[in-house]
Amino acid sequence: MNIIDLKRGEKARVLTMQQLSKKYVERLMDVGIYESAEVTLLNILAMGRLYLLEVDDIEICIRREDAARIEVQKP
Repeated sequence: MNIIDLKRGEKARVLTMQQLSKKYVERLMDVGIYESAEVTLLNILAMGRLYLLEVDDIEICIRREDAARIEVQKP
């Protein structure tokens, strides 16, 4: 399951981000998205191209193609 499979308001734990570039993973880690972090899908914006996530009271938008590469698991 990936972030794009979540519905608005659902929470999930990040399992792996191996399909993303190392540099992009480092950027995500800077804002608190790392393996085992809990993320919440707040909204889907720009006609489905952007995903608004919340992690540790921080909101971040990521592109759909990046969200599709982040594997998650619902609690």
